[in-house]
Amino acid sequence: MSADLEKYRSLYFSEAQQQLAAIHSSLDALSDAPTDRKELNAAFRAAHTLKAMSATMGYGDLTRASHSLEDLLARMRSQNETPTALTLRLLRNATEEINVRLRRAETDAVIESAQTHPHPEAGAQILTSPLAANVHVRQQDLNLLLELIAELAASSNALEYAASQSNAPNAELAVRNQRELVRELRRLTWQLNMSPVAPVFDRYARVLTELARQQNKTLRVVTQGGDVELCHAMLDELNEPLLHLLRNAITHGIELPAERTWAQKEAAGVVTLRAQRSGDRVLIHIADDGRGMDAGAILQAAYSQGLVTREQRRSMNAQDALRLILLPNFSMAHTITPNAGRGIGMSVVQEKLNSVGGQIEMRSELGRGTTFTLDVPRLVGLLEVELVRARARVFAIPTAQILSARIWQASEVAKRQKERVSGLNEARIIDLETAKPATKAQLGAPAGVPLVELRELPNVMLRVDELLGKALLNYPFAVRAASIPILDPLTFLQK
Repeated sequence: MSADLEKYRSLYFSEAQQQLAAIHSSLDALSDAPTDRKELNAAFRAAHTLKAMSATMGYGDLTRASHSLEDLLARMRSQNETPTALTLRLLRNATEEINVRLRRAETDAVIESAQTHPHPEAGAQILTSPLAANVHVRQQDLNLLLELIAELAASSNALEYAASQSNAPNAELAVRNQRELVRELRRLTWQLNMSPVAPVFDRYARVLTELARQQNKTLRVVTQGGDVELCHAMLDELNEPLLHLLRNAITHGIELPAERTWAQKEAAGVVTLRAQRSGDRVLIHIADDGRGMDAGAILQAAYSQGLVTREQRRSMNAQDALRLILLPNFSMAHTITPNAGRGIGMSVVQEKLNSVGGQIEMRSELGRGTTFTLDVPRLVGLLEVELVRARARVFAIPTAQILSARIWQASEVAKRQKERVSGLNEARIIDLETAKPATKAQLGAPAGVPLVELRELPNVMLRVDELLGKALLNYPFAVRAASIPILDPLTFLQK
C-alpha cells in the first residue's frame, strides 16, 4: 500500500464498519419483512459502497468478499426474489466473513504501524479516527443546541409580540437585546459546526491518484476553494456521492495515456475539485477533461433497458438524456467489475442529495470532459424553501423541488396547458388548496396567476394564491414552531 493511502486507513476502517452496520440493520429488517424491497436495496447499496472503498484502498480480500455479497443481493434484486430464512442466514454469514477480514486488516495495520513507528499511541491512531470520533460525539450536542436555538428564536418572536402589546417600561429595549443575543448565539453555534472542505479535498486527491495508478492512468488533481466551509454532518453526507462521482471520473472519464495522446491531449488527465459559496449554499464542482458523455448513447441505452418510452425518446434533448444516468439501475457498462457495472452509483448520488436538500446538475462535451455540480445547503437541516399561501394557510416547498415560481399571465397559462412536456401528457395545473385541477376562473385572473413549476414533474404545476418569497428554515424545529408545514409535491399529488 502506498504512503498516501496508508494515511487514510483509519477513515476507511471507520466507514467500512458503518457500511457493515447498515447491512446488518437491513438484514434484521428483512427478517421481519422479507418483501421490503427498500431494505434489500439499502443492503445492496451498502455492499456496493463497501466493495468500492475496499478496492480503492487496495484490500483485495475485502473487495472480493464484498463483491460476492453484492452478487447475492444483486441476483435477488434482478430476479425479484423474496429472501428465505436460509438465504438470510447465508447473507449474514457472508457479512460476518467480511467483518472478520476487516478486523484482521485492522489488526495487521496496528502491528505494522507499531513496528514502523514504535510509539504507544501509534496503533490506537489506526483504529480510531480522532476527527470522526470527536465530530460525531460533538455533532449530537451541536444539533441539540441548534434545535434549542430555533425554539428560542420562536419564543423570542412570541415575547416580542407580547411586549408590543404591553406598556411595561423598557420592554422594547429588553426584547431588542434578546433578539441580538439569539442572533449572535445562532451565528456562533453554526460557526462551531463548520469545517473547511480543504482536508476532504486533499484526502480525495491522494486517493484518486492511487486509483488512477491502479488503472494504468496518469492523473493530476486540482483543488480550489478549500477555505469554503460546510457543516460536519454535510461533509459526512457528501462522502458517498463524492466517492461515486470521483471514481466515475477516473473509470469512465479519464482515458488511458495512449488514447489521450492520440486525441492530442496531455497524457495526464486532469480532475478538478472546486467549491464555491453561493449565499447560504455551496456549489461543489467535479470536473474531468476526459472523453465526455455521449447523450445519444445514453438515451439508446435507457431505451434498450426499458427506462424510457419510444415517445419520450423522440422528444428528449441532450440535457434530458444526460440526466437519465440518475435513474435507478441505469448502466452503460457491459461487464461488472470492482469499479463499475451495477448501475447504482448515480442513483445513490441523487438519493443522498435529495435527503439533504441538495441537487445535481451536469454538463458534458464529447472529447472534452464532464462537469457535475452539487448544490447543497451549508448546514444539514438548513432548508431553503419557497413560501406560498393557499387561502389562509402558508406552506413551505423545498426549492430543490421547484423549477420556477412566478406570476404567469393568462395567455401563458393557456399556451402551457396545450403543450406536451418531455413526451408526457398536456400540462396540468393543480390548485394547492383543493388538490383538484384549477378552474378557468382561477387561471384567468387579470393580474396573473401565481404558479409553482415542479422539477421532477414537468407536466404538473401548482396554483397558489400568493408567492411569499424564499426563506431559510432550520428544519424541522423552526418549521414546527412557526406552524408552517413542509409540502412534498410528489406526496401531495399522490393523495
